[in-house]
Amino acid sequence: MMGLGGAALFLPKNGMAKPQHLDDNINHIGPKQGFTPHIGTLVSMLDWLSNSVIQYNRDMSVEQLDFIYDDESNSIGSLIMHLAAVEVVYQDLTFFGLEDFSTENKQKWGVAMELGETARKEIKGNPLSYYEEAFREVRENTKKGMQTRDDKWLLSGETKEWNWNNYCKWFHVAEHYANHRGQMTWYAKRLPR
Repeated sequence: MMGLGGAALFLPKNGMAKPQHLDDNINHIGPKQGFTPHIGTLVSMLDWLSNSVIQYNRDMSVEQLDFIYDDESNSIGSLIMHLAAVEVVYQDLTFFGLEDFSTENKQKWGVAMELGETARKEIKGNPLSYYEEAFREVRENTKKGMQTRDDKWLLSGETKEWNWNNYCKWFHVAEHYANHRGQMTWYAKRLPR
């Protein structure tokens, strides 16, 4: 039986293998070129989740994206914009140390963030390409911000109000995508036929 001593012969001097950067395959989660290992892995998860939202809704008409199930529901289109808004507010919180949206971002994204009656009235009439472009623009800014930071930053960021590090904050963004993607699936299955 070989012990740890024998296995250590195959590892680099520091005992840690250098992380491999994955290719651009959306289905490969892990470190990405241009990012530190943890940040690259997080970015790959965010990319996979946002792609899942777009691909699931790929064949929907404007009318289907605008469909509202009942008086308490939001349309799939407004939920997509909400996801983009969540990502923007976390850019403001973690990249700039703000406590909420910047003034400019609040004006642009506030309705999508809050959802509800105002969003039901204002976020409609758009093809999927409109929402896809919003995702692209927001993610581009997330990636630019993440490229200037490292894993030490990702593992820090607790404040008096938030006992969450930046990794947890951004994991919450990823979780938000998954949660609302499930909600979109539920609505899509109830679209009028």
